[in-house]
Amino acid sequence: MDAQSQLLNRVSAMLDDGSLISTVNKHCGTMSETNLRAALARLEEGSAIGKTVLDGFGGA
Repeated sequence: MDAQSQLLNRVSAMLDDGSLISTVNKHCGTMSETNLRAALARLEEGSAIGKTVLDGFGGA
């Protein structure tokens, strides 16, 4: 567990200082039919680079 803690601390520091960048490109809001359709359309048209994110799935 100590090694995992050290790794997570290092990743956190890298995110904070900008040397590690998230691949999230588009945040489509909370899970809804409208937002899901918009996210799917973006993926299907082939313009999505990185991750497309929807919040709220599974009670999160």
